[in-house]
Amino acid sequence: MRKIILFLLLLVPTTFVGADELKVGVIERPPFAFQDDVGEWTGFSVELMEVLIEGAGHTSTHVPFTVFSEMIDGVKNTQLDLAAANISITSEREEFIDFSQPLYESGLQILIPKDSNSVSLWTLVWESGILLFIFGAFIVLMIVAHLVWFFERGGDAKQDYFRDDYFGGLWDAFWWAFIVVTMGGFENERPENYVGRVIAVFWVLASLFFISTLTAKITTALTISELQTGIESYEDLRGKKVGAPTGTTISKFLDEKKIPYVEYGDFTEVLRDLEDRKIDAAVGGAAVSQYYVTTKGAGKVVTAGPVFAPDNIGSAFPEDSKYFEQLNTLLIEAKENGTYEQLRLKYFGE
Repeated sequence: MRKIILFLLLLVPTTFVGADELKVGVIERPPFAFQDDVGEWTGFSVELMEVLIEGAGHTSTHVPFTVFSEMIDGVKNTQLDLAAANISITSEREEFIDFSQPLYESGLQILIPKDSNSVSLWTLVWESGILLFIFGAFIVLMIVAHLVWFFERGGDAKQDYFRDDYFGGLWDAFWWAFIVVTMGGFENERPENYVGRVIAVFWVLASLFFISTLTAKITTALTISELQTGIESYEDLRGKKVGAPTGTTISKFLDEKKIPYVEYGDFTEVLRDLEDRKIDAAVGGAAVSQYYVTTKGAGKVVTAGPVFAPDNIGSAFPEDSKYFEQLNTLLIEAKENGTYEQLRLKYFGE
C-alpha cells in the first residue's frame, strides 16, 4: 500500500527542496501513533506523514517521547522537524508552532472501568421510593389489622380465628391482612362482623392498588438500572477521582472547568490506573479513547457520555519551518487524490 500511495502522490507535480532526514516526534497514541509488533512506529498520523515526507524526496527518523508536553516543546525549540500524533489544533499552540491542515476531527471523551457505570442496587432502591412505599403500606396494614381485631374480638359475631387478647389477636389480624394483600385472599378465615367485612372489602381493593404500584416501581427501577450511569458528562466528574495527562488540551479543559484531577505524565499511565480501578474515570482524546475500548481495553473499560470539546487533530511544525509549506501542500494533494482516504479507512474504517 505504501508504494501505491507514493505512486499516487508522485503523479501530482510538486516542487521539492533538497533531500533531508527529518526528525519526527512520536508518542504512543493508537491509532494515530504506536509501535507495531516488531517495534516500528506506525499509525494514521505517522504513516501519513511518512508518505508525505517520502513524496517530498526526504527521509525520516522517529524520536519517541513518553510525555506529551515534552514532544510539543521539542517542536517549539526546533529539536524536531515535526511531530505526528493526536495533536489538537489550538490557538494557544498556534502562537509558537505551526499546524498542518486538519487530519482528523476529534474531541474529548470520558473513560470508566467496565461495569462501574451502573448504579448500586441499594441506591436504586432508595431513589426509586420503593422502601418508602413499602413502609407506608406497612403502616396502613397495621391500622387495618387493629380495626379488624377490634371489631372481630368477642361478641355474637365472634370469629374463632381472631383471638381476644391484644397481642395474639393483633397477630392474627396482621397475618390475615398480609395474606390478603400478597395472595389476594384468605380462604379459611374471614371477618364475620358487618364492619369487619366492610374493612375486608376495602383492604382487598387496596391490595390491588398496592401490588400494581409496587410492581410498576420495581419495573421502573430495573429499567433505570439498565439506562442510568454514574457518569454521563464532564459535570459528573466532580467528586470523582479523575486521571488526565498534564500539558494537554485535556488538562487545560479540566482546569478551565475547575474539575480536580490526578496528574499523569502520559495517557498510557492513566489507562493503566483506570484498568486497575485506582481512579474512577479518565478523560482522553475521543478518537484514541474509542479505539482503545475496542482493542486493548476491550472488556476492561468503556466510554461514558458523548464526545465534548470538539477539536481538530493535525501535525505540528516549528515556526518558519522550511518543510511546512511543502508537506502541507502534499497533504492537500493527498486529500484530493484519495491517498488520505485510503489511510483513514485503514485505521478508522467506515
